[in-house]
Amino acid sequence: MNRLYFCMIPYYLFYDGTEAPEVPECMNFLPIDLEGEDGSVNEVMFGALTAKKQLPQTIFHHDENAMMCEDVTVVFCAVAPNGAVVTVGWYAHANISRVPEYLPLTSDNGIHSDHPFFFCTLRGNACLLPEEERFRPMWQIPRNKSANKNKFGFSADPFWCAEEPSAAAWKRAFGENIVCYTANGYNMLQDEVFSDFDEGNCRI
Repeated sequence: MNRLYFCMIPYYLFYDGTEAPEVPECMNFLPIDLEGEDGSVNEVMFGALTAKKQLPQTIFHHDENAMMCEDVTVVFCAVAPNGAVVTVGWYAHANISRVPEYLPLTSDNGIHSDHPFFFCTLRGNACLLPEEERFRPMWQIPRNKSANKNKFGFSADPFWCAEEPSAAAWKRAFGENIVCYTANGYNMLQDEVFSDFDEGNCRI
């Protein structure tokens, strides 16, 4: 499993830009068609995290002057209506920018805007969990607002590297669950419906 990071965004069902058009994070799972230099068109996802102006330098440890790191997995988490912190989806094989980049967009009614994003990946590398799946124990996300060094989880910061020593086993199991689910689970971004997911082969 490549490097794994977590970010906290508002809770929505589809993240297709329609549920809260004024919130950039609401577009985090909306595929955007981009034409490559060879004329091919790729569907790309652009993940916003507007609560941050810059991501921690530690994730760019290979080069202190780097502005981007590649091939990481970004897990999008949210506080559900029942108060639980759940996983809503993820970008695998993603690029992460240290500071926000901006994608120029034009709405259906001709209004131009610059969409901020830290994360991007191809649609085929992204997974949006169906709502009933998000509440399984394997996708629950811990919190540690007390900053207790013996615990781990999200603090008040919406970006979590999960690098606490006590988080190592949990993080490894979580990464294995992503791999297992990607191979067998239902992804709301895909047209085809996968067979019913059996969590028996995954770690909880």
